[in-house]
Amino acid sequence: MIPMQPDRQNCVSTFAHLTKRIAQRWRTCAMSMAVLFALTLALPAQAQSFQMLYQFPLRKTGNTPSGLLRVNGNFYGTTALGGMSNVGTVFELTSQGKLTSLYSFSHNTSDGRNPTIGPLIRDRAGNLYGTTQNGGDLNCIAFLIRGCGTVFKLSPYGKETILHSFSGAPTDGATPLAGLVADSAGNLYGTTYVGGTGCNGQGCGTVYKITPSGTETVLYSFTGGADGSNPYYVDLVIDPAGNLYGTTVGGGDLTCGGHGAGCGVVFKVDPTGKETVLHAFAGGTDGGGPSSGLVRDSNGNLYGTATSGGNCRGCGLVFKVDPTGNETVLYNFTTEEVQPTLSASSLLLDPAGNLYGTTLYGGSLSDGTVFEVSSQGVYTMLHSFDVNDGEFPVAGLVRDNAGNLYGTTSGGGNFSCSLGCGVVFKITP
Repeated sequence: MIPMQPDRQNCVSTFAHLTKRIAQRWRTCAMSMAVLFALTLALPAQAQSFQMLYQFPLRKTGNTPSGLLRVNGNFYGTTALGGMSNVGTVFELTSQGKLTSLYSFSHNTSDGRNPTIGPLIRDRAGNLYGTTQNGGDLNCIAFLIRGCGTVFKLSPYGKETILHSFSGAPTDGATPLAGLVADSAGNLYGTTYVGGTGCNGQGCGTVYKITPSGTETVLYSFTGGADGSNPYYVDLVIDPAGNLYGTTVGGGDLTCGGHGAGCGVVFKVDPTGKETVLHAFAGGTDGGGPSSGLVRDSNGNLYGTATSGGNCRGCGLVFKVDPTGNETVLYNFTTEEVQPTLSASSLLLDPAGNLYGTTLYGGSLSDGTVFEVSSQGVYTMLHSFDVNDGEFPVAGLVRDNAGNLYGTTSGGGNFSCSLGCGVVFKITP
């Protein structure tokens, strides 16, 4: 099944083919979703040691957590909901499972609302940086919501500074759905889902740069053609030369699937803003519709996941793209593993070349999985979620020196929320 591409006029997200249930967890994007494929397949998980480190409550410390940043054994992250105004928080979680709310977003006109799932980043002074998908400039409207998102800074003492409020097409981006990456000079880089030029006036998304003083530059605006369109949950990767790498869910080969929107690309943007398409997906055995970012090894190879294509067409796959743009499929997901359509996180690469990630669905109860694909392309399911220990993992993973994996789920756990408030978990090999 070819993934449904964004309909800018009707505010339909690229997850339109996935589920109503996850829409409730990330409803702040104001993008409608379609019906969940309610399949339940008996697929046993591998014997791994799984531990819930924390279960989020409904409002006190937030709910629907982002990916994690690990610093000195503690974890930092955001929640899309909860807090003082129920529009999200920034939190710290100790290795012993004690959570402290560092900041609660509010409905103030200058504040951000609903942080994204991308993990925070941190500078040497201990300041945290992240993005919100809504809030900021309330004169900007995207997907029928006032406020097109912000880039924020939070000091070690909990003081928030809005570094940039997005103002939307055609001169600026709108609705960042991913986190940030920084260079050695402290400049921040990210993507917006819409904004910029093209795509019927709402824009096809952008790649942007923000200096430490808060000056924003749109490095590249996607046009929706061969260059790609709509980077989704795409945290950029930066190389030593300052080149940025990411994916778009649409654009590229516009003949793909016959719907005219394209099946997405892997792209590179150099420091001058010149874009190069490294690979355009054809939607068949090479995959299509990549909705998350990439990871890069020391040789310049890029690894990611495609939401469609592969051996069962709608199951998706894990791919590698070398520096010259040649793609290799490392693993094709099966229907039982992703049940039935893939939404996989950005991947984590360990020193031995093994890849780790999460899938939104799949597993014994269709509640999502944690998986490993070895450097030889061997797949192992590390954990199958069962609602009580978490449900619907959206964000990627982090790893400590001992090889333990840490992550979050957007639902499950404490059911003071309708579908569960989400958990922080640990998997020991």
